[in-house]
Amino acid sequence: MAVRVAQTHLGMRQMLLLLAVCLFSWGPSAWADISVGRALAAQRQCLGCHQVDARRVGPPFAAIAQRFQGRADAAPYLAQQIRQGSRGQWGAIPMPAQTRVSKTDAIQLARWILSLANTAPH
Repeated sequence: MAVRVAQTHLGMRQMLLLLAVCLFSWGPSAWADISVGRALAAQRQCLGCHQVDARRVGPPFAAIAQRFQGRADAAPYLAQQIRQGSRGQWGAIPMPAQTRVSKTDAIQLARWILSLANTAPH
């Protein structure tokens, strides 16, 4: 019985360690909650100019995600672009600064956008 309990605990420890390794090895996009990100984008009026997979006034979010996929600084960079605006990166129409979007919301939006990297056709 004691041997069986020890084996069970060892197996449980190994499973917990494996789970921890998997969770901590995921990038920021793995933590993005898709429904929360989309709801936040709608609440902050992002969807007035952007769509997930088609061009509107601005580029599709999936194309933005693909452009910045793999960059270690992608989420903070995109959050800064959201709040400060940008010019000339996606064509002639500039993105105005979204100062009403908090830093916290901007980083959450950026992480959600980055989670869309594999949704657009390559």
